[in-house]
Amino acid sequence: MTTLLRIRNTEDPALTELMPIYAEAFPPSERRSEKQLKRLIKENDSMYFNLVLFEGKIAGLFVYWNLADFFFLEHLAISPDMRNHKIGQQVLDWIADNLNGIRLMEVEPSGSSEFASRRIAYYERNGYKILNKNYQQPSYSNKNISYPMRIMGNQEVAELNSYIDKIIIKVYTKYYA
Repeated sequence: MTTLLRIRNTEDPALTELMPIYAEAFPPSERRSEKQLKRLIKENDSMYFNLVLFEGKIAGLFVYWNLADFFFLEHLAISPDMRNHKIGQQVLDWIADNLNGIRLMEVEPSGSSEFASRRIAYYERNGYKILNKNYQQPSYSNKNISYPMRIMGNQEVAELNSYIDKIIIKVYTKYYA
């Protein structure tokens, strides 16, 4: 059984165990510095940094933002030694059951790697579709850099650009380390 527990204390020992999973799963351009992450855990109630437990063991992490009129799914990573237990699927099922309404996420373009193509197909099998192919993900640390990504969502969004603007402001530019 998979359980999600929100980490609110930067001294939580689980956070120390999660940082290598986070670093392994995402390249530097797609993750925050540890300092920035800890600052957000302490100071921002909109960001939910969740420990993923599987049968009582640390299995990974799931980070999302409650941005009032929609949810932004920022990071989902399962430890390599805990893969093939359908933990990611259980987290996606939890998301569908608990985060009602519009859910958006960023993904790498499908042609960038075989892994990116497989990830997009996985999310499509779970009800998400590409909504924007021209999105530029801002850097987590430098406002002058951006990276080509795609926006996926669980439903069509009429005012998608205003949602994207909110992501850029609330998730990125407000928290440069």
